[in-house]
Amino acid sequence: MDDKLIFRLKEFYTLETFQVAFYESQVSSSTNEYYKKAFEKMVEIESGHADFFAQVLTKADIEVPKIIGSAFELAGGFVGDMVSLTGSSNTCKLGVALENKAMEAYRTFINESKDKHYSELRNTLMDYLLDEEFHTLWLRDYMEKHPN
Repeated sequence: MDDKLIFRLKEFYTLETFQVAFYESQVSSSTNEYYKKAFEKMVEIESGHADFFAQVLTKADIEVPKIIGSAFELAGGFVGDMVSLTGSSNTCKLGVALENKAMEAYRTFINESKDKHYSELRNTLMDYLLDEEFHTLWLRDYMEKHPN
């Protein structure tokens, strides 16, 4: 496994872990049942993504990045508290920004893995890109229907 691939795997593990922290903060701060359910689903999916990258690194005997729990909890809580003060529409806007960053990174990684002929990895990356696109669609739709 080359250094660039290792870097990408670690980068995605960190990105997905941050998304999990952000979405978990929305679950814990909302009283809207439907809204919570949507974010619980996103936590489940993003956690699966983070677990995948951790497993690939572990199988290759590469250390998984250490995410300092309190720092990520603080980031998720701080971001969650800030957006909950300004409403679900702003929370969704931030979620869309996170998803856009993830989609851009996935597209780049998919193109890079094509050159290296990692067909199994590319297939998984495309699945995860679709998940990110679906999350973005839900977030945008929720913003349009619940402006505040």
